[in-house]
Amino acid sequence: MSRIKISRVFKLPCLIALSFRKSSRLDFLRGPKPVSYLLGHEYEISHQSDAGQLEFEWVKKYGPTFRIFSCFSEDVLLIADPMGLQHIFQSQCYPKTRDIRLIAERVFGRGLLWATGETHQRHRRALNSAFSTQQLKVYMSFFQGMMFKLVTKWNDQLEENPAVLNMAHWMPKVTLDVIGQSAFDFNFGVLDGTAEYNELYRTMRDMFLDSKSSSPLTEIYTAVRRRLPERFGFRLYTTKEDRRFAAFLSAAQSTARRILLQKQEAEILNPNSDDKDIISVLIRTKYDDYKKRLSEEEIISQIATIILAGNETTSSTMSWMLYELSRNTESQARVHAEIARLRAQRGYRIALTSTDYDSMPYFNAVMKETLRLHPILPILIREADCDDTLPLSVAVRSRTGRLLSHVPVRKGQRILLHLGAYNRLTQVWGDDADSWNPVRFLTEKKDVMVGVYGNLATFSGGVRSCIGWQFAVMELQVMLFELIESFEFSLPSEGVDIQRIPSILMVPMIRGKPELGVQLPLQVKQRIQQ
Repeated sequence: MSRIKISRVFKLPCLIALSFRKSSRLDFLRGPKPVSYLLGHEYEISHQSDAGQLEFEWVKKYGPTFRIFSCFSEDVLLIADPMGLQHIFQSQCYPKTRDIRLIAERVFGRGLLWATGETHQRHRRALNSAFSTQQLKVYMSFFQGMMFKLVTKWNDQLEENPAVLNMAHWMPKVTLDVIGQSAFDFNFGVLDGTAEYNELYRTMRDMFLDSKSSSPLTEIYTAVRRRLPERFGFRLYTTKEDRRFAAFLSAAQSTARRILLQKQEAEILNPNSDDKDIISVLIRTKYDDYKKRLSEEEIISQIATIILAGNETTSSTMSWMLYELSRNTESQARVHAEIARLRAQRGYRIALTSTDYDSMPYFNAVMKETLRLHPILPILIREADCDDTLPLSVAVRSRTGRLLSHVPVRKGQRILLHLGAYNRLTQVWGDDADSWNPVRFLTEKKDVMVGVYGNLATFSGGVRSCIGWQFAVMELQVMLFELIESFEFSLPSEGVDIQRIPSILMVPMIRGKPELGVQLPLQVKQRIQQ
């Protein structure tokens, strides 16, 4: 890489950051050499053409636990080992790093994804009842009603003529409206084309793209400010990414306040209401004990969190699932066959239940295989706040050739948890771990349980696992059922080369056409109902 010129304005902060560099703590581990010791591997990872390709190759070469470098040659432990991940997930010793919490605050406010320690436990207790299994069953009719609306809309648009539709355009509209109705008893109306909340939708759609297009200088600046005091680090200069985050937070908080006000007014008119939507559950925490009581600002932050986290992850996963079924038509036919058998048993007049959706083994295996191959958030960052030792399922060789079954970790160590690499680990998923094969979930049993669903790391695990994972799974089940029952999906006749862009969240784009933004075009054809 050519020499990088650093603006004078960054010279002093860079010297400060370099002065904080600790002596190597992981020099006993093997790992790749960075192209630039100033940039470390951060720039390489965030600017590779397809998310995870570099890391997947490194895992094959060095094993699922090895050393990489952050900016200024700071040691970072990359881990994709099952026992190592399980240990970190289950321990309170590995909180989010300060800079990751600051990013969460800039995007969501001081909600669940920002909180740590006792505050995190209080937020989680407040939300637990809203995401209980029994509570989630209430939302099923919302999922089904919104998918009926989408199917009707597509049928009217197609009029028996196949057309290429952008899944990355349609799926977020569905999931945002689903969240509005089920979580907040609120109608965003994005699927109907209501202009009022289109700005919120547009802000979400492309908000992470600047993370991909950042310059080496911006990468260095980002690394510098995470070492500076909080009150100073984010005031030096705002990046394009900062401005997009601020735009979303402003739009989301404005919407959240409107939702909250509408709900509070309804509570006044009907104080004995027992509404089951998430916002009603959160409002009622003000009557609970302090251990799970949320302030108004905390509720607003939870709404902003649910709007983005609950929308983007599910819509992207659904887009990738339809893409894989378009590439693997035999899988699509098998899913449709299971759907047809269930319909023959249950008929069209009886609303399907979660038990019905769970009864289709291959159908659910396809969902798990999509979540395995395409985790929307493939990397988590943690920091050890105590000295510890990580157990390993897969022993790795040290630089001296010694086999290591444990890795010592010192307080302050920055750790990159690579969920995407774990999801493709051959020692867990078999020699075809890089390939599409839903059947693996019908037969294989895993020795070490890592995640909350299908042993996948996609929803994280342990004390900070995704609180809404069951909500996401149920929503995906309804979406997959209704779409495959009503339509056939295939790749466009002219072909399409889709990139997995590493942009905080992993998003699809057409290779060579970044100006088009987030894209996943598929040909959609109406099915002839038997």
